Amino acid sequence: MLAEWSFMGFLMPPLAVPVLLALGVYLLLRRLFVRFGLYHWFWQPVLLDIALYALLLWSVLALFGALPIAG
Repeated sequence: MLAEWSFMGFLMPPLAVPVLLALGVYLLLRRLFVRFGLYHWFWQPVLLDIALYALLLWSVLALFGALPIAG
């Protein structure tokens, strides 16, 4: 179970750091996709963006140990 984090006296929700980390990686990948013209190959770029962010958030949460992954 994730606990709340204290940042300069403010309590931050447990998902704040993983969400921001996934957002940073997503923005980097999105910039690369735009730079190399990879969005041209996808039918719905917005759906790609949503799926990419969801996968990145899931992977960050898995790396933090916040997901019960059977192994």
